[in-house]
Amino acid sequence: MESLQLAFQTAAHYNILPLTSGCNLRCLFCSHRQNPPGVETWYLPPLKLDHIETLLDFLDGSRKIVIGESATRLIEGEPLTHPDFLAILTRVRQRFPGTRVEITTNGTLLTPDLARAMADLGPLEINLSLNSASPEGRLKLMGDTKPAPALEAPLTLHQAGIPYHGSLVACPWLVGWQDVRETVLHLARSGARTVRIFLPGYTRLAPPELRFPGELRQQLAGELEELRSLTDIPLLLEPPFLPNLIPVIEGVIPGTPAAAVGLQRGDLVLEVDGRQPRCRVEAYRLASVPGRRRLLIGRRQRPGPGGYAGTPATRDGWQKNFFELQIGEEGSGLTFTWDFDPDLFIEVEKICRRHGAGRAVVLTSQLAAMIVEQALAALPLSLHVVATPSRFFGGSIGCAGLLTLADFRAAWQEQQGNGRSADLIILPAIAFDYRGRDLVGEHYLDLAELTNIPVELI
Repeated sequence: MESLQLAFQTAAHYNILPLTSGCNLRCLFCSHRQNPPGVETWYLPPLKLDHIETLLDFLDGSRKIVIGESATRLIEGEPLTHPDFLAILTRVRQRFPGTRVEITTNGTLLTPDLARAMADLGPLEINLSLNSASPEGRLKLMGDTKPAPALEAPLTLHQAGIPYHGSLVACPWLVGWQDVRETVLHLARSGARTVRIFLPGYTRLAPPELRFPGELRQQLAGELEELRSLTDIPLLLEPPFLPNLIPVIEGVIPGTPAAAVGLQRGDLVLEVDGRQPRCRVEAYRLASVPGRRRLLIGRRQRPGPGGYAGTPATRDGWQKNFFELQIGEEGSGLTFTWDFDPDLFIEVEKICRRHGAGRAVVLTSQLAAMIVEQALAALPLSLHVVATPSRFFGGSIGCAGLLTLADFRAAWQEQQGNGRSADLIILPAIAFDYRGRDLVGEHYLDLAELTNIPVELI
């Protein structure tokens, strides 16, 4: 069965334990409802316990185990709909006694009794996709006719002592701005460690009601600035549209080591234990290593709204102070917007050296192109970054994971038309599965055959 084989690959490659594709809601913004013809997705019925036992053999207990998130062609459903969910969680805990388990749920089935039972099987971390904190909003957005359990889920988790992060897909043109504000504040005031606000995406096949106005992101950013004056909980807008790699702190979780020493949103991480981070992700990782960490922090004396007057262009002109943090397994409490994985510096350089590439072309998404270009400019290589539009999905889609080989092929042909030559093509690995095939089944090496140029995935 193809879906079962994908389940094993998902466990082995991503440390995700898939349980079921079943879901008890019907969200308007669900991506699976907007897929163009030809997209290869697989439905997974609730797995039997003997299959789960086998899947556990493929998981890495030294890393966080994830339940309810999708990283492959498998349609990931609501994990709590699995009839043996608690038994499965018990088996995971028996096999991996100290490993943190991250579970994404919509909260509709999260009763106090279940939450208490889950708390006994910790350590856990929950991603609660609430989306709306009003019965009317939930009915309109998610088809939720029994909203009470989900509306109570934030406090249910908080009272059970389970740390959780809240999230919502912001659709103010459908439910109104007040619904968005109240949902954010409901999560923030009910014990969420962070609240993520997602800009919805739509494809060229989306119905008119899902095509949000172009100014929505700017409006959301403005609303969040106002809401940050009402809560200390980090409010994170995704996807990010970053102009640079400067490691500015996006938020500080209350009750954490970072909060205890007085670090704030808008502070600039200049050094961690003497190392200057090259990007936000590297700053986060360096500051999260357990033990005593010494951070050199830059802080503007006269911050603007939200703690800083925009994103700084340089690391100069800041008041600098050292802060010492004692980091445990829970981390520093610092939150950063994701920009660039520092491991890619090594990978790109290694691949270019292996091919002896004098000029490599890096095809990436429209959302990531500016950041990727800035990051790779630090390498002693000739690299040309090409922003690749999503022609296959269309609409507002701009992430690398939804690009197809046809999209990359079109972008390559356009840059060839501009007279640019190359002896290596680099594509984002997230656009392809473990077999090297994109969402419609085309293999990335087909581009190498077309261009007569080596193609690598990173």
